[in-house]
Amino acid sequence: GGSVSIEQRMAAPAEKVSSYISDFRNAREWMVGVESVERLGEDTYRLVLESPIGKIRPEVRIIEQGPESISWVYTSSIEGGGRMDVSPDAVGGCVVSYTGEFHLKRKLLDRAARLVGAEKFARTNGERSLSRLKFLMEARRY
Repeated sequence: GGSVSIEQRMAAPAEKVSSYISDFRNAREWMVGVESVERLGEDTYRLVLESPIGKIRPEVRIIEQGPESISWVYTSSIEGGGRMDVSPDAVGGCVVSYTGEFHLKRKLLDRAARLVGAEKFARTNGERSLSRLKFLMEARRY
């Protein structure tokens, strides 16, 4: 397992970015490696994720959702969770921060994931995801 912490500045209003990422159903559009998002309940989802050891299907529960942040925990397949914070900057844009921690629940799979570089994979996907989010948010005219 591992942890990832990434930041990206965007030339888009903080409230628009925050509103977009707080709807977890949008994850497939901007999160690299997310193949599908299925809403299971008011604050629970099942994701299909591409990983270095194949597809995994963790369930996610939103534990905090506010005007400037969203955080979640994995309830199956993966231990850990993630958090995104959106902070306005002085020029009408924002800074988006992502922090995530993860370990596959089955020790053998976690060991295999470490061997094939799951943390590097997660960091690369996280950086690419924030770049994609930046592109999507800056391309939209509000």
